[in-house]
Amino acid sequence: MQLCESKAILFNKLFEKDACIRCILRVFKITEISTYRETQQFIQLLFDVGKLIGNENKLVEEYDFLYYKRKREIIDSDVQPQTCHSSLKDQFIKNPFHTFDKINKCLICHGILQCVDDQKFISILVDEIQQKQYQFEAFKFQVKTPIGCQIRQLIIVNQCISEIGQIDPLYEYIRTPNFATDIKICVKWIMCSLLSEFLKVPSDPNDDRFQICLNFENIGDDVKQFEQFKQLISNIDDQIWEEKITKKLKMNDPQLKAETHNRLLQKKNQQNQPFLPTQNNLEKISKLNNNQISYYQIVNVNYPVKLEVTTSYQNIFIKGNYIKLARYISQTPWIIDGNKIYEDSIEDLVSAEACKIFKPSSVKFHSGGREDIDVRMLGNGRPFAIELVDPHQGLQNQTQEILNQIEAKINSQNVVKVTPLAYTDTNIFGDLKNSETNKVKAYCCIVECKNIINEDLIEQANNIKDLVIKQKTPIRVLHRRTLMVRDKIIHSLLIKKINEKWLLVYVLSSAGTYIKEFIHSDLDRTVPNLCTLLQNECDIYQLDVIKLYEKINEDVIIDFKNLDKECGCKI
Repeated sequence: MQLCESKAILFNKLFEKDACIRCILRVFKITEISTYRETQQFIQLLFDVGKLIGNENKLVEEYDFLYYKRKREIIDSDVQPQTCHSSLKDQFIKNPFHTFDKINKCLICHGILQCVDDQKFISILVDEIQQKQYQFEAFKFQVKTPIGCQIRQLIIVNQCISEIGQIDPLYEYIRTPNFATDIKICVKWIMCSLLSEFLKVPSDPNDDRFQICLNFENIGDDVKQFEQFKQLISNIDDQIWEEKITKKLKMNDPQLKAETHNRLLQKKNQQNQPFLPTQNNLEKISKLNNNQISYYQIVNVNYPVKLEVTTSYQNIFIKGNYIKLARYISQTPWIIDGNKIYEDSIEDLVSAEACKIFKPSSVKFHSGGREDIDVRMLGNGRPFAIELVDPHQGLQNQTQEILNQIEAKINSQNVVKVTPLAYTDTNIFGDLKNSETNKVKAYCCIVECKNIINEDLIEQANNIKDLVIKQKTPIRVLHRRTLMVRDKIIHSLLIKKINEKWLLVYVLSSAGTYIKEFIHSDLDRTVPNLCTLLQNECDIYQLDVIKLYEKINEDVIIDFKNLDKECGCKI
């Protein structure tokens, strides 16, 4: 750090205001990473500042070697300085993931920059990470800090410069909001190398697979710090509003009345609400001039800083097609009042083995549509993906060999089979949505008719092509679907007579068609329907999805007409 007299004077002032050395370095926008890590450099810096202000040893004698800041007078005479330090250290070590002790804190950073390189803290943090048994070869380090720290910095820098009473271009530059190096960046500079050393893997900001996030919070102090600006910001907002109104009055804006009403409601709500520590409010405060800032003081640190440590590994996506061989298996767990209605589900059967291997925190099942619980899914199967959320064992297991092992385990159950599994990414969601809404689907139904079947009407129905039907939301799903009429297409029918009153009906339809309702009419909520086509009362006995097609064309129609030779539908 290149020192001049004006810098040294401001440095000394900040030092006397109980700012830690690292925060002072931030204020001067020092970007040499080693400067934030090495205590010896701090000491040399204090000597250099002392020389420039006329007392070489002044700052060094007052320097707290444990916390990178000026020693503070101990109010309680029974408590010695070392006891205070031990208390802070002990409290920090005992409970490093929840709270910082309140003793001896920097007024700007809440003490965050004073404690993050404590070796015992780093050791406990590393132990906590290692106990979760993640596999990773690099980590991305993320940090969140209390938003009020930026307000504290604005106030204390403004106070110090005002007390110095000199006009210096450097001071005005330092007063500029967002000039100082961000606390989050400094924490990364200090901690990344230490974590890398303990974890024995590098820190890589470009590798998103494994992330460690430290979230420092001090909501109590932040709310108090922001709240004192509430009235001033409110007055500024009113002034901006008045200027806006004046402009709109001149333009005779027709929206003026409505906007005025909304503004009054907004104003009323603001009066009853605290001025919260948000990014939007921080930006408003940052726009205040130095004279406006000078009226405010730093709120004393009354609350401990909360620290939440989170770790996460990038989600792993596995895609495939599932074939459902048995009826009465729901696609996802069917739970009512906390009880499973059916023991197994497609989701459980497909994801169980992957969960054993990858050990995710949770799993999400995605599919291109769904069939009813009593409907089999045959043929080429339904596309799906499982999303393994925060997999702890994802690095070494993400191989095709593992997928083959998972596939073999699923298929050995003879309840659900999956076609070749593959790794994928979030682009699969678009493919699944397309499958749900755009694919053409072939079905096989066993249908019972009330009266003797007319074979001429069967022949007419078999010649149907692209029949548009109107389906009102079925009664059975009305409790969870919007009431509306949907246009669907029956591309083709293939009806085969089993006996005088039973039929084998193949249906080729557009995605989203309610096939059961097309068969029995749903009290004429689907028109036309099989009942009207055959002039007979029809009811469905069983239903299977037998094939999915990308889009309708003549080849699909030909293939559909031959499906009866390979279909597994039996009465």
